[in-house]
Amino acid sequence: MTKPFFSVVVPTFNQAELLKIALESVFSQTFKNFEVIVIDNYSNDNTDKILKKFKKKIIYKKIKNRGVIAKSRNLGIKLAKGHWISFLDSDDYWSNNKLSKVFKII
Repeated sequence: MTKPFFSVVVPTFNQAELLKIALESVFSQTFKNFEVIVIDNYSNDNTDKILKKFKKKIIYKKIKNRGVIAKSRNLGIKLAKGHWISFLDSDDYWSNNKLSKVFKII
């Protein structure tokens, strides 16, 4: 497998439905050379259920970040194999050509 160009790090906590929208926006990108790393702060909503749909497409880790989102992001960076890191909060989403535009600028 080739090294991904982007590592998309998605920290989350109790945002299951929004997380689904965020991940769908990543997987609908026109630029396809990326990996997705979801770092969950031990959500107690339906996050696990939502992530089952994406199970084979993501790297999924849990961390007790004690309210410090930087700990989740740092774990995502540590796990990343891509040339570039891109962050996507679980309550946000991307247009389908976001990574393509960034790639062209880089």
